[in-house]
Amino acid sequence: MKSNTKHIQWGKFAGLASQWAIVLTLLIFLGKYIDQKMARVVPLFLWILPSLFIVFSLFKIVRDTQLKSKK
Repeated sequence: MKSNTKHIQWGKFAGLASQWAIVLTLLIFLGKYIDQKMARVVPLFLWILPSLFIVFSLFKIVRDTQLKSKK
């Protein structure tokens, strides 16, 4: 039973990495698009959108792991 749960955890983290790659790629293109539409010289949204995603998703991962460790 324990080896089965280890496989599920690896699958969860592999899925998380795939989600990060897809979302970061989309946010980079979205930030670039917004910066071009606003005719910005400095790529503000190109940096802000992916950075916010990384910060908030890391907070969520830490919170989820803390909740699981308390159980």
